[in-house]
Amino acid sequence: MKTNFSIKHVFGVSILSAFFSSYFAIANENSSAEMSNPGIVALYEARYDDAKNAFLAQLKDPASKNEALTYLSKIAMAQDDAEAAVEYIEQALALKPTNADEVALSGDAYCNLAQQSSMFAALKLAKKCIAQYEAAIALDEGHINALASAARFHQTAPGIAGGSSKKGEVLLEHLGTLSPEDANTLKVNLLNTEGDSETALRLADKLKEDKFTSAKNQYEIARFYRDKKRYRDARSLFETMSMHSITIDSKWYIDDSLLQLGELLLLENTDIPKSIALLEEYKQKNRNPFDVHYFWSSWSLAKAYHAAGEPEKYKDLVAKIRSEDYKRDKPFAKEFEAETKSRK
Repeated sequence: MKTNFSIKHVFGVSILSAFFSSYFAIANENSSAEMSNPGIVALYEARYDDAKNAFLAQLKDPASKNEALTYLSKIAMAQDDAEAAVEYIEQALALKPTNADEVALSGDAYCNLAQQSSMFAALKLAKKCIAQYEAAIALDEGHINALASAARFHQTAPGIAGGSSKKGEVLLEHLGTLSPEDANTLKVNLLNTEGDSETALRLADKLKEDKFTSAKNQYEIARFYRDKKRYRDARSLFETMSMHSITIDSKWYIDDSLLQLGELLLLENTDIPKSIALLEEYKQKNRNPFDVHYFWSSWSLAKAYHAAGEPEKYKDLVAKIRSEDYKRDKPFAKEFEAETKSRK
């Protein structure tokens, strides 16, 4: 029996963000050396199966084996294969020496697997998760993502899973000395979780005024505004996401902003044609059926066509969703079935 045991992870959006977190200085548009690696090219283009095959082939070369294993772990997380993600990163850690990036990634992998495990297994994995984040910090006290991961874990996970609010406060304070933007973005999420929306909104407003250096942080605050129905503020942040440089680290957030904007226009019923255009553009960029927004975006596009008075396109999209394994996303399946039934 699976549990609802929740390790509130640092990924902000969901576990999918682990794949895109900036633990590795991986390829950007202008990194010709890295972009000559076929695995990285495929990864950048979201061709996960091709990327996986390329990195599997690179395991044969001792010089590239460690890097290939870390990428394979990330790909496994992106494809919702938590057990494989752990296996790959553990193999990478067995190749000495290890670095803080790899150790932090193993924390992601353990937390990812914990969220999909039974209660007893989840508790053991959670403790491994926080131990790895802390080990990464021991290797590199300035590792921003490990600090943020550990701080959020300690502030939100129960003590039985290894959480400690006191440790979380210390880590968050240290993070604030290194990267106020990362610390304050995390604080917004924590305050909101604790029910202090007013303070969270004030802090979000300050972050918005100061501008963002991180695409991930800007995206998270935009999502926060959307959840609080501050749609104008959410739109302004989503619309300017394209100003960030496109890297593998930032690409998911920039692409997903198209979905968020399309859904906002649909929600407000202000410009359905533009909503459709944005959602169609997003669907061209996100072809990963394991992405947390894959089915939701198809359903939003279907609803946009329904609102535009194009019932055939609506029916075609509904049929396409039904032809895929949408039921593995239980929250989506529940809403999809209820709403399609009500629209008949």
